Amino acid sequence: NKVLTSLDLQYCGLGPKGLCEVCSALGVNTTLTSLDLSLNIFDDQSIASLVRLLTYNQTLENLKLRYCDIDDDALCSLAKGLEHSKLKKLDLRGNHFTMRGTSELSCVLNNHPTLTKVVVQLPDGLQWS
Repeated sequence: NKVLTSLDLQYCGLGPKGLCEVCSALGVNTTLTSLDLSLNIFDDQSIASLVRLLTYNQTLENLKLRYCDIDDDALCSLAKGLEHSKLKKLDLRGNHFTMRGTSELSCVLNNHPTLTKVVVQLPDGLQWS
């Protein structure tokens, strides 16, 4: 699709397999700038597909992954994928990671050239952006 700039797939029961398929399809998309995958449950394999998408897609600027059951391991994988992304905004509220995952994310953010806003909420209610 050469005109799709925003895709909202929140709370649609996408699941791990669905995320892998969406990432595969978006791998060749050159117009999408905003993707909302909130309120879908993903596993480590599907997060790996998202990491590959972030590595190759150079147009995605806004990614919402709120309440996607992302844990520390998945966040660490995602953080590595962010190193090569062009994202400007990332929303990770309501997931299941701790300070270990946010520490890894913080290391990436210190050197990221385009990411200007990240919203994180830890299980204890602490939120930062």
